[in-house]
Amino acid sequence: SPAAFCGIVGMRPSIGRVAHTPKAGIDRNLGVQGPMARNVEDLALLLDAMSGDYAADPLSLPAPATSFLSATQSGKKPKRIAYSPNLGITPVDPEVKAITRKAAERFAEAGAIVEEAHPDWREAHECFHVLRAFDFAISKAQLLRTKRDLLKPEVIWNIEEGLKLTVEQLERAEAQRVGMTARAVEFFKTYDLLLTPTTIVPPFPIEHRYVTECAGKRFDNYVEWLGIVYAITLACCPSLSLPCGFTASGLPVGVQVVGAPRSDADVLAGAKVLEDILGLRGTTPIDPKVKQ
Repeated sequence: SPAAFCGIVGMRPSIGRVAHTPKAGIDRNLGVQGPMARNVEDLALLLDAMSGDYAADPLSLPAPATSFLSATQSGKKPKRIAYSPNLGITPVDPEVKAITRKAAERFAEAGAIVEEAHPDWREAHECFHVLRAFDFAISKAQLLRTKRDLLKPEVIWNIEEGLKLTVEQLERAEAQRVGMTARAVEFFKTYDLLLTPTTIVPPFPIEHRYVTECAGKRFDNYVEWLGIVYAITLACCPSLSLPCGFTASGLPVGVQVVGAPRSDADVLAGAKVLEDILGLRGTTPIDPKVKQ
């Protein structure tokens, strides 16, 4: 979301691609570190600098034999692209849908077949609600006990949701995540990349704490509007947000480029192909102080 809303390129790499120092748990992986940059090649260069194994992080991966920058510059073109406006799980703003669909369809100019399809990830909301709450409980319960007055209400709610969880809920959520990941792996045997909107709405006024509704649907909590990205997180897939156009009022829109688990290099190569086709490099990031 930050990259899409700012008109820059951002990437969520595969689990372990960028090492970190574990704090609240060795195997926490809903959140990963990743690069943001003005274009796909700069992003790949930064990911090269960030990548590599690290003994303190047992999940960390060694740097690949071929640099991410080389993979990005390889010109490797995807043969079959899936586009989904909503992954079957979320509403989406009509203008965002139209802009991202038009961008995805331009992969045809690189000779790719573009079809509307997505994996079955219908359990994403239930699964993420539980696993995020659990993560908040193990990582932030101490803050709730000692600094409650400094926490915003949404965070207090999320920690308390985690502290109420049962082992049965965790068992179900972990099984759902295993299923989602297996279906992702199967899906990417047919499609090289999956494209969706990065966010379901354009950038919104800073006074709004979060998106409460979209296209007539009201959300139950403060994170549900992010389902289109957290479904990808749950399925362990790398994803990249690429600037793909502007709304009628001049606000930037990002398209999410997703690949199979560990296919970071293919995601970068595909994103570079689309970046070249779209020809928007240099038009972003925008200066927020200038009226568009």
